[in-house]
Amino acid sequence: MYFRPVSPLLAFALLGGGSLTAQRAISVQGVRSLTFGAVLPGVPRVIPRTDPVGSGQFNITGARNSQVQLTFTLPSAMTGPSGATMPIAFAGNDAGYSQSQAIGSQVAFDPKQSFLATLNSRGRGLVFVGATARPAPTQRAGSYTATLTLNVVYFP
Repeated sequence: MYFRPVSPLLAFALLGGGSLTAQRAISVQGVRSLTFGAVLPGVPRVIPRTDPVGSGQFNITGARNSQVQLTFTLPSAMTGPSGATMPIAFAGNDAGYSQSQAIGSQVAFDPKQSFLATLNSRGRGLVFVGATARPAPTQRAGSYTATLTLNVVYFP
């Protein structure tokens, strides 16, 4: 039995606080949703942060060479048909930051902890996220979704 959980994990931008000097507003744009594809009941499905198709990706734009603090609000489960839930887990290296904006040159970090990153000389950076879906052996078939929030603020 197959079922296809589709999990659009979206990012929302927060405007940065910080020093008294004027800073360019921070923009966070969800580029790609974290997607598990077909998942079998009882079989965990791992999507690494380096997966170019399944991992979630977010563009950050702000003041060049500035430090920003990245903080995720993570779901513990996805919701599906008739209120069914499927656990989702985030491991200690399931998030990554790339100042060079390349999926192959990430610095791994724990999405459960705040992470300090530096935007590049054009004021850009990419954040990637992976996770593990943990369907029960009796998991109900259907599409499952959840939302995670990526908060980005200037770090003084």
